[in-house]
Amino acid sequence: MKSSGSGRLRAGIDYREEYPVVCYQTGQMQEPQTLPLDFGGQAGHTACFRRILSALKRYGKKEAICAAVVLPDMSEDVIRQYMTEAYEAGFPENSVQVMGELESFVHFVMHQTNDIWQQQVWLLEFGAQEVQATAVQVNKRTTPMVAQAREPECWKVGSLSDGDRDERLSECVKDRFGKTPVSAVFLTGTDLNAEDYKKSREEICFRRRVFVGEQLQVRGACLMAGDESGSRPYLFLSEQTLLYNVGIRSSRGGKEEISTIVQAGCSWYEAEAECELILLSEPILEFSFQSMLGGDAIRAGMLLNDLPGRPKGATRLLVEVHFPGPARCEVRVTDLGFGELYPSSDLYWRETFLLEEQEEKEDGHGSGGDL
Repeated sequence: MKSSGSGRLRAGIDYREEYPVVCYQTGQMQEPQTLPLDFGGQAGHTACFRRILSALKRYGKKEAICAAVVLPDMSEDVIRQYMTEAYEAGFPENSVQVMGELESFVHFVMHQTNDIWQQQVWLLEFGAQEVQATAVQVNKRTTPMVAQAREPECWKVGSLSDGDRDERLSECVKDRFGKTPVSAVFLTGTDLNAEDYKKSREEICFRRRVFVGEQLQVRGACLMAGDESGSRPYLFLSEQTLLYNVGIRSSRGGKEEISTIVQAGCSWYEAEAECELILLSEPILEFSFQSMLGGDAIRAGMLLNDLPGRPKGATRLLVEVHFPGPARCEVRVTDLGFGELYPSSDLYWRETFLLEEQEEKEDGHGSGGDL
């Protein structure tokens, strides 16, 4: 396991059950450690977050805390609800990020030595009647590397008392592991003892590294707390990943170029940026949306209707960009004027770009007093 290598106090919070599981890691610790907490009598997420924050402050200053929360549901409403509750509990602004269970496991895997993920990696989570199996594959031919996790499979293997659990599990492993080379397997919820799992144990361990552990997702979340996607050598692709670099056509030194204002690779709900520019020609801004998966860029214009007429270079604009969804980009442009000579008109323009359905586009403009 790699050290955190920073002075931050990292925390992973697994909120897939009623009460969260928490671990933490200081800059001096090689691995995340479980933070034992009693949530008895705590009502609601905000109270639990407040209890977690109080416990974390024993290991570092509040301002140094970065937390990553694992959620069972990654819908927009749920994400914003949990983040709001965490900040209401007192977590510092911009110190909390969220991720799904697949992403958190991928981060756990990618923080292991690279011989672990040279080939396919599987997570087998043992239950009473079934095994949930998740595969992770890393494409090392791209820059950065791309790590992807398949949706979990449910292997119906029955219980130990049925008498054929070992045989059925062995057949599942043989079928799924036999199609692609597997370099490592992580097991939770079992000790895979030789008495109960003779056949399947041999099948799982054959020429592979096998690890038995618990709380892998929360440990992966802890390792990634406070991390920015641009600082790591791999990219995790999921439904929450922003796939588009957002740029705006501009001119520098007499040469036209696309200036990137939002970079792909982060979670869409974290993607926001603003910049100021000076309008040198017609009241039209041209945006470029370039997918990190390749292909031609999507180009779209934004007309600034009713912008007051001014000399060339005498109009400053504030451009604000954010994503309310993974393929939905909202842009707001505000007229800032140009000093006392050309005061602001208080006009603003808004436009929404649906990057998967370009025929649907919403726009509007008004005065600042309408907000």
